[in-house]
Amino acid sequence: MSAVAGLAVFLVLYNNAVALLVLPAWTYVPMNLAVAASVVLWARSHGLAWDELGLSRTGVRPGVRTGLLIGALIAAGLALAFVVPGAERFLADERVAGLSVGGLLYTAVVRIPLGTALFEEFAFRGVLFGWWSRAGSVVAAAVGSSVVFGLWHVGPALALLRENDFAGGHLARAGIVAGSVAGTALGGLLLVWMRVRTRGIVGPVIVHATANSLGTVAAFIWQRS
Repeated sequence: MSAVAGLAVFLVLYNNAVALLVLPAWTYVPMNLAVAASVVLWARSHGLAWDELGLSRTGVRPGVRTGLLIGALIAAGLALAFVVPGAERFLADERVAGLSVGGLLYTAVVRIPLGTALFEEFAFRGVLFGWWSRAGSVVAAAVGSSVVFGLWHVGPALALLRENDFAGGHLARAGIVAGSVAGTALGGLLLVWMRVRTRGIVGPVIVHATANSLGTVAAFIWQRS
């Protein structure tokens, strides 16, 4: 269990430290892919099998099928937000305000799928969940890895408040960050369910990338409409 705890602490510290630093944008994808590869190789060197990491062939076909189905539902929900009165407020995202069309394409096609979705699914639904399942129960692994996934987003939530020049007090900031952690942890549980259901991380990668990328594209379109 000490290895699980060490990995959890490393992931939380890594992402929160990087999120609060002002690094060149181009470093995001290669840094995260390098860390993802490192934790997978580390897990393999300690005896975790490919199926324990959600990387066996058996999970590819059901993962693709389930991922595309849920991805289509996400796309439909975002499309409805443009036509249902009042729902368009859910499309607001100040992070796309300064994006060019080229920047949008890079973000939606490269940065999010590779630097965010692939990285996070390898790290959390792959290595952390797989290792935790070996050390304890599947339920403990699901809850524990999802809580860590929530804590992983403390730094990004603070960075988002900073980027949007949020003027609220400390209590309001703490409430927003706590809500972000809780919501992300819940999302992590849903991705774990898919990982277990499809016997791999292919489905979670597809859903994670689809939700984030299409959400960014929808916000970009809404801001310019």
